[in-house]
Amino acid sequence: MKKNIMLVDDDKIFNFLSEKTITSLGLANEIHFASNGEQALKILKLYKEGKVQKPDIIFLDIDMPVMNGYEFIEAFASLDIPDKHLITIVILTSSLDPGDLAKARELGIKYYFNKPLSKEEIRKLIGMEFSYPMN
Repeated sequence: MKKNIMLVDDDKIFNFLSEKTITSLGLANEIHFASNGEQALKILKLYKEGKVQKPDIIFLDIDMPVMNGYEFIEAFASLDIPDKHLITIVILTSSLDPGDLAKARELGIKYYFNKPLSKEEIRKLIGMEFSYPMN
């Protein structure tokens, strides 16, 4: 069961590492990259226009230029796109601030991971969110 993934992070190294971890599990159908929330919203607009597939999972950094992760989550909530409720947003951050976790929870984010993303965390996420066991 391959998923369409969006990696939203201004750190190209972490995007590269996350991509390698995801692809090593054979999980990705498509991977889109955005370096901030504004670019991620543009990709979602392309989905609405039928030009790209719907992302199943958005791995989202918090601290980014232009539009940070929290601003993206708020903008995402007001988007009018098909099957929005089927898109899982996962915070993937290097922040160790407990306030960030609390704010993510307030915004309705269920999954919050620290960088770098591990294979075990992906397996757990896929198993819980999509009821699909990953070996």
